[in-house]
Amino acid sequence: MNNDESEFAIRRICLKKTIGEERETRILPLQYCDPKIVYKTTNIECLPDPSYAENATCFVKAVNWNKAVAQMDCDLILPLSNISVRVELLKKSYTNRYHPFLINVTVNMCDVIAKRNFIPYGTIFWKILKNYTNVNHSCPFTGHIFARNFFLDENLFPTFPLGFYLMIISVFENYVDRPPKLAGAIKYYFQVKEMEAKKRRKPLPRYN
Repeated sequence: MNNDESEFAIRRICLKKTIGEERETRILPLQYCDPKIVYKTTNIECLPDPSYAENATCFVKAVNWNKAVAQMDCDLILPLSNISVRVELLKKSYTNRYHPFLINVTVNMCDVIAKRNFIPYGTIFWKILKNYTNVNHSCPFTGHIFARNFFLDENLFPTFPLGFYLMIISVFENYVDRPPKLAGAIKYYFQVKEMEAKKRRKPLPRYN
């Protein structure tokens, strides 16, 4: 192996994506590359308004050290015809309390789905709905609603600082003649962490 090949062998392509910076690709020595960051689901709570939904279940299923997925189900009692979604992000501090962090936005999802609104977080949320739920069509929504194998794809978001987070997703039904009413909320807990390498199992001892 010549010097050029040796130099190439200790390099890799690093993708850097941070808050407030554009995505860029750099070829750097291996020791300077950022480790892979993953957003691992840790817990989920479903809090529907009983007048809008029933039979709600939520739970998390572990896949491996770096990934866990959420499963959600509920049956709508009333149709949701004109919904707005508020997404709030909170980060756990050293005092073990969650504090607002970066995101607090409300968007009319029916407008996003109908392509009347192109707010970035609304578009991201719509991608998530299409990939993991049966809420993949235009308004209204009725009957059984579910999500399968849901997790946050780190490629959809800027890289958050390492730590524990809580995302509160509140769903409101909008009315012409009265204020919006909360139909339900989801509390989604996740950890931003460095990817753990797969642990190799030690070979079993061989006996003659």
